[in-house]
Amino acid sequence: MKQTMFTKLGVTLIASAGVFLASTGVHASLTPSSSNPLTDMVDLSSWQSNLSASDYQTLADNGVKAVTIKASEGTGYINPYLSQQVKYAQQAGLSINFYHFARFTSTGAAQQEAQNMINAVQQVTDSKNVVMVVDFEASELGSLSKAANNANLAAFDQVINNAGYNKTDLYTMSSWVGTKIDLNDQNKGWIANWPSTPTGNKYPDANAWQWASDYRFPGESSDLDVSQLNNDFYLNSSTGSSNHTATTPSDNSDSSSTANNGNSGDGTAVIIPGPKPETNQYSASRSQSVKLIWRKSMGRYAFHTTKGARYSKHLGIRYDYNKYLPNATWYTDGHEKLYKKTTGRYNIYYHVRSHDNKHGGWIWRGYLTRGVNPNQN
Repeated sequence: MKQTMFTKLGVTLIASAGVFLASTGVHASLTPSSSNPLTDMVDLSSWQSNLSASDYQTLADNGVKAVTIKASEGTGYINPYLSQQVKYAQQAGLSINFYHFARFTSTGAAQQEAQNMINAVQQVTDSKNVVMVVDFEASELGSLSKAANNANLAAFDQVINNAGYNKTDLYTMSSWVGTKIDLNDQNKGWIANWPSTPTGNKYPDANAWQWASDYRFPGESSDLDVSQLNNDFYLNSSTGSSNHTATTPSDNSDSSSTANNGNSGDGTAVIIPGPKPETNQYSASRSQSVKLIWRKSMGRYAFHTTKGARYSKHLGIRYDYNKYLPNATWYTDGHEKLYKKTTGRYNIYYHVRSHDNKHGGWIWRGYLTRGVNPNQN
């Protein structure tokens, strides 16, 4: 991927050509070959603003099924060609998704950058059925520990989920996976590795493999990034009408979710911090200790509890302990089944919102008692 951003000193555009990823392979433009991996997806930014509607149709005619378009970068940059690129992709019948070039080095910055991405995407569509990708390759991220990067990414995804977007992913170079950042059930990965002679499929467990940055489609005059998809995660996205600013999503604004086998589920985590926000904690080991079996929407039922805690949908983030809201009545809107790798057992978690709609998260079903809390204020 290539990046473009405004400097604080003016409107001079600064461009970089993906210094880290470029090191994985440098060669002349690749052209169609029967030995190549598939060209299922192309990613675009303002660098490709010269592509016309007919160019997008050429991509579709040559096997491209999806595009992932740069929406934003950092806390302030929004792709000025985003609306045009979405329009042309729609006209060509391509599945449309979005990515954000990450600069965040703290959880606070990650939350601000997530909101910038949301603002950008909501300028062009009110659909939540799109993949929201973090492009994780900036040099400042490489100077942080893996634990810090994991926590920052979790904070970014939390804001994205809160806004109703349940499909997220992580784009990064293969050398950073497991060393600078971890993949998980929520972010299975879009891995960049550019061999000089690309064949086969390098990362079958990831959502996608970006295998070239210099692929030349027939009749085209510029090189493009191309990726092979391993599943339909990036397909069937729906952007609806372009040039539309979204309103605040309702509880059930989206019927899709990550790795949910086609079932629906809210997935929204928490709206405001709990009474004891210092209990908020990210744990990579906890997140990696479970495997999602399914996630579905469910009816609205009342429960109360002072046991356990509320978590993000993959248990990576602990939002707060339930004992700090002893008078709350929790209302369900989703449930999920997780496989606990450490015990070999399956557990059901309910996604809940408090009666005042201020707090939420996923709670193990065994901690919940049916009925309205008699002490509710």
